[in-house]
Amino acid sequence: MAPQQLENEKRSRLAAEASLRVVSERLEKAEEAAGALIYDWDIASQQVWRSAGLTRILGWQIDEIAPTGEAWAALLHPMDRERLEIQQKTGFLQEIDNYVMEYRVKHKVGFYVWVLDSGSVFRDDSGAIIRQTGVIIDISARKKVAESLSRQTDLIELSFEPIFVWHPEKGIVDWNRGAEQLYGFTREEALGQISLKLLRTVHPIGPTDLMQLLNTVRSWTGEVQHLTKDGRQVFVESRQQAIEADGEILILETNHDITERKRAEAEMARMAAVAAASHDALFGATLEGYIEAWNPAAEQLFGYSAAEAIGQHISVLAAPADRHDQKDFLVRACAGEIIPPYHARRLRKDGSFVEVSVALGPVKAPNGSVIAISYAMHDISERKEWEARQRLMTRELAHRVKNSFAILQAILRSTLKTSPSPEDFAAKFSGRLHSLAAAQDILTANDWKGAELGALVRHLLLLYVVEGERLAISGPEVNLPAEYAVPFGLIFNELATNALKYGALSTPNGKIELSWRIENKADAGSMLSLTWRERGGPKITSLDTRGFGSALIERSLAGAKVERSFDADGFICTIELTLKLWRRIGRKRRVARAQP
Repeated sequence: MAPQQLENEKRSRLAAEASLRVVSERLEKAEEAAGALIYDWDIASQQVWRSAGLTRILGWQIDEIAPTGEAWAALLHPMDRERLEIQQKTGFLQEIDNYVMEYRVKHKVGFYVWVLDSGSVFRDDSGAIIRQTGVIIDISARKKVAESLSRQTDLIELSFEPIFVWHPEKGIVDWNRGAEQLYGFTREEALGQISLKLLRTVHPIGPTDLMQLLNTVRSWTGEVQHLTKDGRQVFVESRQQAIEADGEILILETNHDITERKRAEAEMARMAAVAAASHDALFGATLEGYIEAWNPAAEQLFGYSAAEAIGQHISVLAAPADRHDQKDFLVRACAGEIIPPYHARRLRKDGSFVEVSVALGPVKAPNGSVIAISYAMHDISERKEWEARQRLMTRELAHRVKNSFAILQAILRSTLKTSPSPEDFAAKFSGRLHSLAAAQDILTANDWKGAELGALVRHLLLLYVVEGERLAISGPEVNLPAEYAVPFGLIFNELATNALKYGALSTPNGKIELSWRIENKADAGSMLSLTWRERGGPKITSLDTRGFGSALIERSLAGAKVERSFDADGFICTIELTLKLWRRIGRKRRVARAQP
């Protein structure tokens, strides 16, 4: 061969080698940049060439792994090795020239790396595979993200909370089981629906303002109302988050059902209103007995404001002698027992006692455990006083009845003794019985606390004469003690009867003036001075001192000074009596004297 030809061949070979080095360097740089492992498997020789990417991906040096398929298979994860062997046995490469596989390979440190193996096969003229070349890249990070997303998707799907994703125009694009359970719409029924219309949402802000807020702030949290498929109203605490997917804005809505909480809050508000309006003292206490709630009625009953009462122990409301029973009832309520109403004395802030009816019971949590104690106390002081007064009145009534029978017997005997005829007896006895009954009526109307003198006078005398025509009554309002009511009633009856038979009322123009006054005396009670004056009656010069009527007038009031006399106008009777227990009622009232 000529020297020139040899030189040309040398130059061609050097150029080819240089070009090959450039290609090799470019391939190496590309492999390094991609973090890939390139391999070439010669099927005939069962030898495998691997690039330096083996070290970058798996940490192994090239000389640490035998250049065989068996050595590579030994690094595979057992589960993946079994899967790939099954694929090879089924001959999946017999019909394709390009393949993509994912599997795990053991790193030198000991953990497994997820890799993506993509390559091609080369065949001879008969179609048999003679060569297999491919690229392996590390996809562990991608797999972790995919696994994380898968776990999140599973958690969202399994969550009891309603979670769904919606597009402002395209409607609902995802709908989990929690949403199905709360709202009643299946996934198929919900997808593509506008959530505001499907759930008939009552939102605190309008749709336009909501989207503007989500586009700027990217999230919104608040309470909304929804209607379920069967028409039930539910309240949810909603969190709506704007997310971007494939260039579009979607809204991830996560809701927490607070319907029961809202109902409980409404019920608590109603109970608080009832407690505030209640006339009974209502308060709550801890299991240890410390007050933690106090209504206005409790303030009025015990004198402690809510700020003063809350934090104090309930023992502050009981006298030392009553605290043992109070503690016993608290222990029983803490054990879950409802204590029915019982009577007790409780202590006010000012140190006074009040009679109350006490009821208490446990406040239980949903799991049945006792978490607090509630108390209700009703003031029964007035009832107790009324019961005591009823007992007193019962005893007093029995006493009065006995006295009335005694008086009646005395009236009967004396009237019978002094009556000349049955007709005269009937008239006198009837009048005296009427005076006795009138006094009893006045006392009964006043709960036997006494009888008002003016009322007693009018009740008796207006049967005989009309006030203002022939009768003038004047005097202050005076409440006679009960023991004086009947005697005064009998006296007024006798005076009126005598006036009708013998005195001013026996003539057409006769008149009666009845007046009284009260004079207070220090340390000696009050002096009642009463004057009965008749005018225009017949002239009478002597008094009958032998009849029952005369004796009754002079002797009915023990300790009274009774004087009977005549002047030029007619009969006069004056009575002076010291009232140690008398009470004046209201202001003085004078009645105009009748004009002739």
